[in-house]
Amino acid sequence: MLGDNWPARPRPSRRDVLALLGAGAGAAALAGCGGDEGAAAPTAAAGTVAGSAFDGETIRVATFTNNHAAAPLFWPRFAPEGLTVEVQTLSSGTDMNVALENGDLDFALFGLVNGFIQHEEGIGSKIVAMGAEKGASLVVPADFDGEDVAALAGRRIGWQGPAFQYLLLLELLEAAGLDPDSDVELVSVDWNDMPAALAAGDVDAYMGTEPNPSRSVADGTGRRLVDPYDTPAGSLNSAIWASRSVLDRPDLLKAASAMQVAAADHLSPGGRNDQEVWRELTVDGFGYEEAVYEALLDNVGAVGRFDEEWQEQAFAQAERMVDLGLLQQVPEPDDVLQLDNQV
Repeated sequence: MLGDNWPARPRPSRRDVLALLGAGAGAAALAGCGGDEGAAAPTAAAGTVAGSAFDGETIRVATFTNNHAAAPLFWPRFAPEGLTVEVQTLSSGTDMNVALENGDLDFALFGLVNGFIQHEEGIGSKIVAMGAEKGASLVVPADFDGEDVAALAGRRIGWQGPAFQYLLLLELLEAAGLDPDSDVELVSVDWNDMPAALAAGDVDAYMGTEPNPSRSVADGTGRRLVDPYDTPAGSLNSAIWASRSVLDRPDLLKAASAMQVAAADHLSPGGRNDQEVWRELTVDGFGYEEAVYEALLDNVGAVGRFDEEWQEQAFAQAERMVDLGLLQQVPEPDDVLQLDNQV
């Protein structure tokens, strides 16, 4: 049963969120994406992205450990001539953003919740490319007798945050006419503990991050209740952020954009996931079970360009964060976006 580690909690205040962000260093749970330990990057190949030659320069990019938001793992494969890409895998978007600010990273892939909150706190990284979409699910027991979010009235819902998934949960509850403070009970559960909490009956549903929802589906204990992306917050999971130290380097920004586009085209050409590439990444690379990979494939996606549609979703998420008190105001686009060097 649930104990003191999984207390019921109302919606977090700005103070709660900032405390969670401050505790991000070394955290085991991912801030906004979730994942496992021990990812192995794909083998690097000869660079194939056209662009200006780099004279032996090295850049450092980070992404999450064993996570579906994995396009930067493929950057070395598509690096332009003379540019070496070192990929790090970390478990916290907060850690990545602090490392960008300190000059320990040049680029990183993480979510907008972390990025926008830390921007308001003075961190100067900016979005220079898109990263990943989807990756969230509202999961209920396989035998749950409801077919919509309204059926969760009076139920216990596992959540974690601050995160993209948390924003989606609140959007879905609001659309169903449910007050998250009174009509349901929100229970804080670590990302990787959510499937076990559902299977044990400790929660009646959870809003999780891949691969955990797919684990519940694959083992027969859970099912996805609704499409979680049919809200103004959309399906924007994460983006490529650049350190302020490289924002005046159009050659590096263009190279980063080109590598992200190439990696996204490799994983999800034309917006459709390549089954063999994703199997190699998740089953062979991350060690996921075949059934988990099969359940996950339609709920992930790599994206390269941060176009107008993604920008609309980004600022819809920011507006929602203001409504929740997580941001004081929606950031100005020029303060958080630098997209003039996208390929």
